Amino acid sequence: MIDKIAAVLTNPSFVNFAQNTKATVATESLFKAAGRPAFIMMDKNVDKDTRRYAAVKEGLYQILCLGIYMTLVAVFFKNAGFKLAQKLMKNDKVLPAFKNADEYENYYKVALMPLKQRQSSNLLPKISDTLKEDKFSKTTLKENLLTQQKPNLYEAGKGAIELSYLTGSVIGLAWIASEISNKILHPIMGAMGLEKSKTRRNDS
Repeated sequence: MIDKIAAVLTNPSFVNFAQNTKATVATESLFKAAGRPAFIMMDKNVDKDTRRYAAVKEGLYQILCLGIYMTLVAVFFKNAGFKLAQKLMKNDKVLPAFKNADEYENYYKVALMPLKQRQSSNLLPKISDTLKEDKFSKTTLKENLLTQQKPNLYEAGKGAIELSYLTGSVIGLAWIASEISNKILHPIMGAMGLEKSKTRRNDS
């Protein structure tokens, strides 16, 4: 049994997933969206209508927060953090002038593939044909991908993106997403007919 658990924990796919901040935050939020309402509904000390109201509210809140967080991360935090890292490390030659974080991620994914698979990757056309490591390089990054067994991963870029995701989870999920969700949650609950019933129960 322990051997099976160890095999899962050391599996490269599992390790990569665990190191992906956005994926882990999304997974945690989905568990909360399913688990918390389930526990609320199991509380037999509270009447059924109140349990139903609280469970729906909690589930919607978690889903709204996750949606807002994922949008903020994709649109703002990831690329903003990546661009900032490029500026800070411009003279260190550890991160080429990728157009944006998406282009770097495409490069990173292709670089991790076996050499024979890279030519047919649908990500390859999404990488610039002229981008080089620096102005002194004789070959482009795309040429390196197609000729080198282990091209440079420029892991500073991966670190910058993960740091951006982490920042997004703190600022985006804990603050911005929470504020926006609270403002739109009650109208949604009202449209579902739950706010009126809750108001009637409180009045009575």
